[in-house]
Amino acid sequence: ELRLNTLADKACMSVYHFHRIYRTFTGEPINVTVRRMRLLKASVMLLRSSMSQQDIAKQVRYGSVAAFNRAFTKHYGETPDAYRKKRNSCFTCPTAFYPPQQSEYQIMYNVEQQPIPELTLIGLEHRGDYMQIGKAFEKLSVIANSKQLLNEQTRFFGLYYDDPKSVDVSSLRSCACISVPAGASLSLDPQLKMITVPASQCVTLLFKGDYAELEQPYEWLFGHWLPQSGLELADFPPFEEYLNDLKDTPPSELLTNICCLIK
Repeated sequence: ELRLNTLADKACMSVYHFHRIYRTFTGEPINVTVRRMRLLKASVMLLRSSMSQQDIAKQVRYGSVAAFNRAFTKHYGETPDAYRKKRNSCFTCPTAFYPPQQSEYQIMYNVEQQPIPELTLIGLEHRGDYMQIGKAFEKLSVIANSKQLLNEQTRFFGLYYDDPKSVDVSSLRSCACISVPAGASLSLDPQLKMITVPASQCVTLLFKGDYAELEQPYEWLFGHWLPQSGLELADFPPFEEYLNDLKDTPPSELLTNICCLIK
């Protein structure tokens, strides 16, 4: 079973970053690659062996012949049986082993590398669409305000654990956070969790624009800049710091610092 954690470990990368780096670098999510490679293996078996479809389905990790037939037909546009009958054993397209052509990026961004001190955050977990994390921030602000934790020095952060183009939207994990002085107590509210961002070197990309457009700089950072930088990401999720207030700032003027810790 080619699970995400196993593949990330083999690639010597943090699981927090592996799926996003893989997708942006190859042009497809890891699960698409796995499915494509399994179906390619199945196509070779159909043409170069006399194995039954049931045995082939089992070899490429499909739970039933029906599931295998559906996947194969969707990918190749014809049933396994039709595929086998129409082709001879000499046919194998070598380019099928390679991912799609890498993306070309029209916009470049400025990335800075700098040390950051340890940060103590309290956070409220959010599950689902990242664009709905504002509800968690609103709830967090109400709780924090009732405990006199908000002031002019308070900083707002969002931690994002999954790649939204690789993980089903209902399973996306994130956390709305605010900075607090070191030593703050979690007894303030059972819904909140304490998060420590370790002192580390960090790469940051400052983006100006609507939150809905944030995926564009992420794509460039993980698909273009990081693979060419020679840097190794630390085992900590990417996070964003929001530098102005959504309530009184036009969307085009919003400032977001995208941050990734590095080793």
